[in-house]
Amino acid sequence: MRSAQARRAIVTKAAIAVGGLSVLLAGCAIPARSFTPTGGERVVVVVSGTANEPKPFATPAAEKILRDAANSTDVSAQGSGKSSVALISAADGSETPAIVLTPRRADGALEHGLNRPTLIDDNVRKAADVIGATAAHRAGLDLLGGIDLAVRGIDPGTLVVDSSGLATAGAFDLRQVGWNADPATISRQLAAAGQLPDLTGWHVLFTGLGAVAGAQPPLPTPARDKLAAYWKALCQAAHAASCDLDQTRVPAHRPESTVATPVVPVPGVQSVVGPSGRVSTTVSDSALGFAGDSAGLSPAARDLLRSLAESITARLADRPQATVTVRGYAADPPGSTPAGRQELAALRARVVAGALTASGVTNHLDVAGIGTEPGATAIVGGRFDEPTAARLRRVEITY
Repeated sequence: MRSAQARRAIVTKAAIAVGGLSVLLAGCAIPARSFTPTGGERVVVVVSGTANEPKPFATPAAEKILRDAANSTDVSAQGSGKSSVALISAADGSETPAIVLTPRRADGALEHGLNRPTLIDDNVRKAADVIGATAAHRAGLDLLGGIDLAVRGIDPGTLVVDSSGLATAGAFDLRQVGWNADPATISRQLAAAGQLPDLTGWHVLFTGLGAVAGAQPPLPTPARDKLAAYWKALCQAAHAASCDLDQTRVPAHRPESTVATPVVPVPGVQSVVGPSGRVSTTVSDSALGFAGDSAGLSPAARDLLRSLAESITARLADRPQATVTVRGYAADPPGSTPAGRQELAALRARVVAGALTASGVTNHLDVAGIGTEPGATAIVGGRFDEPTAARLRRVEITY
């Protein structure tokens, strides 16, 4: 971790434009500023931007925070004084310049006239563009470490964490923690070990929690809820003034990063990437919630398939002719017939395919029921074994 002094130096370098120097930001030249954007409102945005997440996105709630800061009256009339700023950085430590949110004229004076709304819109859009262009350059995600790095040496303000929250590195690695741990216990342990950032006085908003792309399996509702509980508990244990969760769905756009990052195993869902680059996602009966001979989807299952549809849409955005295959499988309970199992598996596959289409998948879907997987059976020791049957009941989607 950098020291507070080093962090302040980074902010100063990013925030101050000297003479005719211009800073390249998200591919665009930001005009040089002749004043020091310190004081005012501080909005720190931490973006994970991994290859397993949709393209980062400034949600309406995040934009409101930026806009409110831009309208802050805790600024100076002249350019040599205080301004509100947005400090945006990648969770893996990549640095980006600060963006002045306070509307100012070319001479640095505060704009109170007719151009004020336009200048504020421009400044908020610049911040949103930088958020959207932020991408991880390292494998793995140490979100706790990224938050710590972003707030060190900065006076408390508002912190926006734009991330799926699926950490795979650092002190809070979800692959090690799993989905059954108690959030309060985990938070206490990390606090006792000095592994939490100091968020005293900060107002924190988490956006994009649970939003996935690439090879990361989508999260069933229980996993989404546990993920939110983990991060809220960690935030509170770090002594933040407030910890809020933005429920806005992140648009299904292709990830910015191309650096491979580990996936977090998810109960009931498994994704693998084949040699050809196609992703095969297996959704078990436990996640789909099919009962007995039923092919009815629960609301939670539909939400899961909506997340999967978003991943499919993002991955196939430039391949509208690509085919998505959906294959249904069934168990072999006593009294069932191969034809009946095949019919049930086909019905479940069609229901899943229909949910994907309803959630925005426009590619051609090749749908079929396999029945019981050849060579597999849930009859163990002469008896029907339900745990084995649960593994046989599944739907596989390849795209």
